[in-house]
Amino acid sequence: MAEQTPKRLAAALGDADFPAYAMGTAAEAIGVTPAFLRAVETAGLFASHRSGGGHRRYSRDDLERADRARVLADEGLRLDAVVRIVDLEYRLAAANAMIAILQSRLAAPPQQP
Repeated sequence: MAEQTPKRLAAALGDADFPAYAMGTAAEAIGVTPAFLRAVETAGLFASHRSGGGHRRYSRDDLERADRARVLADEGLRLDAVVRIVDLEYRLAAANAMIAILQSRLAAPPQQP
């Protein structure tokens, strides 16, 4: 059973949605203050995860969104606009990924039973 724990941990750390980062580490990693992370969360960019003790935890995906928000905020955009832009960019990326999957399925030869 001890062997499964490192494997599960490695799998979790490879998961972009796994909340692996505490607030201080997350803020430092993308060059923002903890207050900025709280502000973008409050504005609806993402919902942070909570540890058993109630501390905010962030995933790689959360940090990528917050980093993009930081870039846009540094360009002078208001926080509500930043959140909307980042949300739309992520939706567009997901739609483009789905289009690519569907196109590859259409291009693949039909499977024989």
